[in-house]
Amino acid sequence: MSEKNWFKIETTKDKDSTYHYYGSSELSLEEVLSSLEQGHYVRLDDLLYMERTEYKPWAEWDKSMNPFVCINAKCVVTVMQYKGDPRTIPAR
Repeated sequence: MSEKNWFKIETTKDKDSTYHYYGSSELSLEEVLSSLEQGHYVRLDDLLYMERTEYKPWAEWDKSMNPFVCINAKCVVTVMQYKGDPRTIPAR
């Protein structure tokens, strides 16, 4: 099993706003970008949400859903890669 890479993916929410997803993938940044360029969905596992300045597991916010998301390439605005798990690395 390969090492997890952590991403923040910004998507269009509606005409005037965006939404950020925080999660991991076994894909590298290059593989994520290539998949998006080809129009494929990208899956983020270990989904997190941000409350103020703290990352928390998705299950703390919504226990009814599995903590992953598949993101439509048509909705992606930006992709950023974290240096590691955002819950364990300092923000500054």
